[in-house]
Amino acid sequence: MGNAFTPSPDQDFAQAAAHHQAGRLAEAERLYRQVCAAAPNNFAALHRLGVVAHQLGRPDAPDILARAVALKPDIPEAHNDLGVVLGARGHLAEAAAAFERAATLRPDYAEAHNNLAGALRRLGRTEEAVAHYERVAALVSNSAGAHNNLANALMELHRLDAAIAEYDRALVLAPEFAPAHYNRGVALRGESRFAEAAASFERALAIKPDFFAAKFAACMARLPIVYADEGEIARQRAAYEADLRALCEDVERAARPGDFADVVGAHQPFYLAYQGRNDRGLQALYGAMICRIMAARYGNAPLPGPPAPGEPVRVGIVSGFFRRHSNWKIPISGWLAQLDRGKFRLFGYHTGRESDEETRTAAGLCARFVQGPLPIEGWRRAILDDAPHVLIYPEVGMDPVAAQLAAQRLAPVQSSSWGHPETSGFPTLDFFLSSELMEPAGAQDHYTERLVRLPNLSIYYEPPGHQPVAVMRADLGLRPGAVAYWCSQAIYKYLPQFDRVFPRIARDVGDCQFTFIRFPGANYVTELFRRRLDAAFAAFGLKAEDHCAILPRLDPDRYAAAASCCDVALDSIGWSGCNSSLECLAHDLPVVTLPGELMRGRHTAAILEMMGVTETIARSIDDYVATAVRIGRDTRWRAELRDRIATNKHRVMRDRACITALEDFLEKQARTMGS
Repeated sequence: MGNAFTPSPDQDFAQAAAHHQAGRLAEAERLYRQVCAAAPNNFAALHRLGVVAHQLGRPDAPDILARAVALKPDIPEAHNDLGVVLGARGHLAEAAAAFERAATLRPDYAEAHNNLAGALRRLGRTEEAVAHYERVAALVSNSAGAHNNLANALMELHRLDAAIAEYDRALVLAPEFAPAHYNRGVALRGESRFAEAAASFERALAIKPDFFAAKFAACMARLPIVYADEGEIARQRAAYEADLRALCEDVERAARPGDFADVVGAHQPFYLAYQGRNDRGLQALYGAMICRIMAARYGNAPLPGPPAPGEPVRVGIVSGFFRRHSNWKIPISGWLAQLDRGKFRLFGYHTGRESDEETRTAAGLCARFVQGPLPIEGWRRAILDDAPHVLIYPEVGMDPVAAQLAAQRLAPVQSSSWGHPETSGFPTLDFFLSSELMEPAGAQDHYTERLVRLPNLSIYYEPPGHQPVAVMRADLGLRPGAVAYWCSQAIYKYLPQFDRVFPRIARDVGDCQFTFIRFPGANYVTELFRRRLDAAFAAFGLKAEDHCAILPRLDPDRYAAAASCCDVALDSIGWSGCNSSLECLAHDLPVVTLPGELMRGRHTAAILEMMGVTETIARSIDDYVATAVRIGRDTRWRAELRDRIATNKHRVMRDRACITALEDFLEKQARTMGS
């Protein structure tokens, strides 16, 4: 018998490369591994093997590419491919380092700059990402994708005008590029330019009729940030309902509704709650649709049984706001700090990208704390591995990842709360943790969840420690002798039907000014609000510019200092302030409020009631105006109110009654599995 032919490593490599190029990955992998076994230091074979191993999902792909990089550390493509593999496995910091090394070795390596920018964005380092996206756009000036990616990063930074300009450049290069039309619509919607946004979404759908993200975005674009007049609220609400029902029908008809799961959370009806209506019916439609999509994608998860006698109840808190944010202050931080560790084992799931000193505080309060970003599959694994008996979502409607998780059944008992004080509509959420003092009679009709009224404000409030900042009246554009009214809520809380209260107060007080806060990143929103004020004051023969100061966005410390420069706080009507009203207590600032029909319109009234300072709780619009005028003109009464606030404000702080009630609720529901 003759000797069998034994191919050389070079021949094996050539055959492997041919199989790889033809998409025959398994055969390519076999031959690449054969080459590497014969020649362990063959850089090209290791490099190619690492790539094909990654394509086949092999766990050793990162190690193979790391060996290749170690053999020849000056090859930028190898560093770039290592970054791709690391990033796909969630090792974002290591991936970014690999991409950065590739871009350093070859400064004109557009792919490495693009990959580095993507990793930095996922790490929350968006400012740095922009610089690399700009580099890509300069290197590949005819690439619509490069301009689209740059625009996406600019939009994350709320630089909407710059983002829209980049989308326009992308569309000049590629007029049929549906994602750029869609993204442009999202940016325009962020500026409240809804007619233009709708046109962009329609163009995206004309190019790609099955573009579900564009359908979803077009539906949510029916909910403006601010309204020109009261009639617009009803018109937009009706348009939103029609589009929402059409979306629900699309999901019902879909053969694979789980295919829509990636869109869930990206566009939420956040601004619906600011219309001042009972949204239970609309939210039930929305929630059922979302939960149907997520169930179709992920199916049922294995859930734990009730805790054994004497076993602590495992409680998970899922939020994108374990950081210096209103949701952290209310309700997360107090609940997390005060729950009895003898009875409860606490887990934190931080789905947001940003972190700060409060994130570190939260991590220290948890038995386990998981910091994102993670893919949804990663979050599911993290939560299910901990097997919580109860999951609490402090808000649903703001953070996209929390919404995707809340729309699944990941614990036997699941509850939302009033970080965003609106019913979720999700059938996966069993309870809504709310405040006894804030909820009106018959409030269960406002929720799809079972309403739980925790005592008093329902929160354990610890006054935040602000750094002292020097802010003078002149810095805010306030006259020395004017009565200054602190109107510090987000602009979208001010509904047009209530604009007339400001000129009515000004007419009777005389020398007074109202301080508002500019909407971040969207000049159109602020200018529309300014035009409304101009019209309202003109109707009374006054000039808004003489009485209204619209301040730039303030950081928390400057915000607190600015409030101390004012004489009276005016609560927004329909959607009351809570954090802002509580922080006014630090300056003993009287607050005028008019309780609404919904919980979200009754925060400040509950605070004042708990303090026993109820004279500034108005009964009507006329009473609201009269009370604001009296405080402005009657300095003695104003001083008396300040004294009483100073004496009684301790009543709303460090309230243990709500913690005891929350512990009782968690114990009961965990041990009975929510029955």
